Amino acid sequence: MATVSVVIDTFNSDRFIVEAVESVLAQSVPPSEVIVVDDGSTDGTARILDEHYAGHSTVKVLHQRNGGQMSAMVLGMEHSDGDVICFLDGDDKYAPNHLQNVTRVFAEHKDVDFVFTAHRKFGDADEVVQYAPEDLDLGFCLIATLKNRVFMGSITSTMAIRRPLSLTLLPVLRQVAPRWRLRAEDCIIYGASLAGVKKYYLAEPTVLYRIHDSNASRFSEPTYFDEYFAHGQRRDTVFELFSRHLGLGPSVRLPVVLEFLSIKQPTRNQYRAYVKLNRQIHESLWQWLKGRIKIYLHYKRHRPAWDRHTPAEFHG
Repeated sequence: MATVSVVIDTFNSDRFIVEAVESVLAQSVPPSEVIVVDDGSTDGTARILDEHYAGHSTVKVLHQRNGGQMSAMVLGMEHSDGDVICFLDGDDKYAPNHLQNVTRVFAEHKDVDFVFTAHRKFGDADEVVQYAPEDLDLGFCLIATLKNRVFMGSITSTMAIRRPLSLTLLPVLRQVAPRWRLRAEDCIIYGASLAGVKKYYLAEPTVLYRIHDSNASRFSEPTYFDEYFAHGQRRDTVFELFSRHLGLGPSVRLPVVLEFLSIKQPTRNQYRAYVKLNRQIHESLWQWLKGRIKIYLHYKRHRPAWDRHTPAEFHG
């Protein structure tokens, strides 16, 4: 049975951190270790963690100078030993069956290296956020991500990865950590896609995402520049670093049709995205037409039932 490490990053979460850790310890399938990284909190978080978990057999508490969410996640990953690494923000929590569901996917799908789940907002909001209403084997998305920046994932607390993927991503994550204080999950999501791993989505919202008055307390109020331009620049840098690290040069083969066929139940949005990709990179009219037909037939035969409310059009 796979061992599970849960990495919890936290900053100024003294009101919530014990609840987060206890939600992990109360799992129906318990983790082998819980690594809590306090990112230089200035409230009572560090003291509370030391009081509750000093000498704990499962919980390991690490303290660092404030460096941002990505640096905290990197430190936690570096100190983890599990076959599977799950992530949790210090103000969120897991439903009791979260790790059970995630480990089941990894056990049943040996070729899947990245899992993410739906989540439920709570606190100052009450809403379920889903990628789709049913579980989905999402296949590969390297080409779609490389060409069109497809974002196949969700918030930090919903993510789980296998250890080999963690080791593949860490060299780049260490490089970008000093500048990537916000939306650290983007780096892992894009990196996993570019590493060519298969992804799987779980529709049950077993992550509880807390909405409160200090969700972004570690950051100043974002300006237009920070939110749109600067983040875009950082994302481009991440793509460049991962492409270099993973050997995704200009000559990389782009098997768009094969990638689409790896999606066992493609949705309408995925179908349209791959039709567009096939049109972008076809080498000849004949190859383009063959690819378009294969994409259409696979979508028509295998799209999920909830996506069948309208006929499958031969989209171009």
